[in-house]
Amino acid sequence: MRLLFLIDSLGSGGAQRQIVTIIPLLKQKGVEVEVLCYHEDTFFMDILDKNSVKIHWLLIKNPILRIWKIRSFIRQGNYNAVISFLDTPDFLNCISAIGGHTWKVITSERSAKEDAFFSYRGRLMGWFKQYSDIIVCNSNNASRMWLKHYPQYRNKLKVTYNIVTLPPIVSKYIPRKEGKTHIVVAASYQYLKNPINLIKAVNLLDDNQKDKLILDWYGSKKASQSSAQVFNESTKLISQYNLDKVIHLNEAVSNIADRMNEADVVGLFSQFEGLPNAICEAMSLSKPIIMSRVSDWDVLVDENNGVLCEWNNVDSIKKALNTILTISDDQLLAAGESSGKKAKLLFDPETIIKRWEAIIGL
Repeated sequence: MRLLFLIDSLGSGGAQRQIVTIIPLLKQKGVEVEVLCYHEDTFFMDILDKNSVKIHWLLIKNPILRIWKIRSFIRQGNYNAVISFLDTPDFLNCISAIGGHTWKVITSERSAKEDAFFSYRGRLMGWFKQYSDIIVCNSNNASRMWLKHYPQYRNKLKVTYNIVTLPPIVSKYIPRKEGKTHIVVAASYQYLKNPINLIKAVNLLDDNQKDKLILDWYGSKKASQSSAQVFNESTKLISQYNLDKVIHLNEAVSNIADRMNEADVVGLFSQFEGLPNAICEAMSLSKPIIMSRVSDWDVLVDENNGVLCEWNNVDSIKKALNTILTISDDQLLAAGESSGKKAKLLFDPETIIKRWEAIIGL
């Protein structure tokens, strides 16, 4: 069995991270795996080198020539399957199959932004997916959206969650340290991540509840053109409400798993998400979850491991915070244990790789 993974580069993105996580597990099963990239970014290259994975670089600036070269490479490669992550690699994978193919064409959906289905680019990508044998979605929500807009692809759609791998954890968790419930949010400063409504919700808590809460937000200020504006607006609102001792807006950190491990609860209040990696990692750390009803919320969170809210309803967020603040320490720890059990079922590497084996046809 020979597989080719097609991706733009080996940069530090989430899709690339999943590829370099999946490939070593497939190699352990005796599968021959190669990678094809067309942009030179080598952030994750060491992982592939350590696992003796052959990397092909087609660094061609002219986009038309690049399409032709990649198509020729795939059609002459004698692979059993070609697996692509991200929109442009998916397009290249599909266009390589035009004219007939003997290999399995496997593409993906990782963003779950419904607006994308209405754009010219989105409609073009949707049309080309007819040449894909399988479309792998990393959430049920994404699969439902594809089914809604392209019901003719029903038999192509498969759902496989991301594999969650955590770095070594060196921080220590102390439940409700100094009598305060510590909530961590790991999200960039964007309006769709909803910091404004969260701050307004905290302001609605009574003074006694505010005194028992510490909320740390960790995120990038460069994620979008409006990130600096969102950060500044959030900072002003915190100051206006005198919440400086309650809510802390921090820069993104490389050891976010350690920061989440120190917390009592991990939160997500977004307008929409693909599969939220921060929540998946938090569950793997056995943390209770407070989140808006986005992505696969109905799978990730129930009454045993967390609390749900509506992203656009400040009172709903306030009530969810109040629930977290008023449950006992024992209930908090039990919710964390429930998250850990869910995570093992949903994100365990062996479970996920078995799904990939079935998709590939091993």
